[in-house]
Amino acid sequence: MPFLASFVAISVSVVSAILPAIAIPGHPGTTGPAFPAPPGYLLPWTGGELHAVTQGEETSLTHNGTAAYAFDFDLAYETVTAARGGKVTMTRQSSNMGGCSPLFSQAANYVVIDHGDGTSGLYLHLAQDSITVHVGDVVEQGQPLAISGETGLTCSDIGNNPGPHLHFQVERTEAGRYISQSLPVAFDDISRNEGVPVQDQTYMSGNYGHGNPQKIKLTPRRVARAFNPVAVPADPALIEAQPLPEPTADAGSEAPWPTFTPEPLGWFMGGPPEPTRTPRPTSTATETPTETPTPVPPPTSTPTPLPQPTATPIPPTIAPSDTPTPDPATATATPSPLPTATATP
Repeated sequence: MPFLASFVAISVSVVSAILPAIAIPGHPGTTGPAFPAPPGYLLPWTGGELHAVTQGEETSLTHNGTAAYAFDFDLAYETVTAARGGKVTMTRQSSNMGGCSPLFSQAANYVVIDHGDGTSGLYLHLAQDSITVHVGDVVEQGQPLAISGETGLTCSDIGNNPGPHLHFQVERTEAGRYISQSLPVAFDDISRNEGVPVQDQTYMSGNYGHGNPQKIKLTPRRVARAFNPVAVPADPALIEAQPLPEPTADAGSEAPWPTFTPEPLGWFMGGPPEPTRTPRPTSTATETPTETPTPVPPPTSTPTPLPQPTATPIPPTIAPSDTPTPDPATATATPSPLPTATATP
């Protein structure tokens, strides 16, 4: 028996040395991405690269209300990486439309990552067909997600299109919603201003991903900031992104989005014509009418005859008598004969 036990122990050791370790995501001691994700955020682009903040949090342009704690970074068709790990819950990459018009507020491509603690990360304005992850994937911090683009409402100033950039925000997790109320966030690889990015400032990312050497010193993890959005929009029509209705597609399917049919409306105040949005129908099934109405023939109208003119009767002609009656007005007075004087003898 001792010999048998020794043989079994040696066999297990040999097999363990030959076979690789089985990674179980979320299990302590494994190399796979964990879910819920560990706390802490890094800037959402490749480590070692420099990018500027084109719009900070709490602005009167588009970062107010729902997007009060969002940030825009000047990534021009560059790699977007996960600021924090988690599970991919929603994606969309079929849009190729964008501009500075409220009609484009639902045309943005995006990735939503659930962190597992009631918050999610939203990566907005991504390029068409550039997303490299799928719904249900568990990703880790620093993993490439997509390429930044200019889909959706891309405004840096009223009437201007700044081109491609990345909109990033941490938000409350809401099922079936790709955008919800944004929350305050700070980044561990920003050493100034308590880790909060400042508009028009440039920052170097320390987000190199798992297993890659960290070339810059990271600051300690930031504490939570107070939630108190106060910015008022200058133009209430410019909503960064409007939540779509609850999706009816499968969990792995891309969320539906409205289609846009360009329709020139003329040049007003020197601006380009804006497209007209045509909502995509939610169902392609043909509805059967419950009752077929019987067509009613239009009534036949009888034209009213026009009144004929009434002839005025002509009085009968009176034949003249032998002795015409003189007209008193035209009659000539006949002088009476003077009396003849009679001589007296």
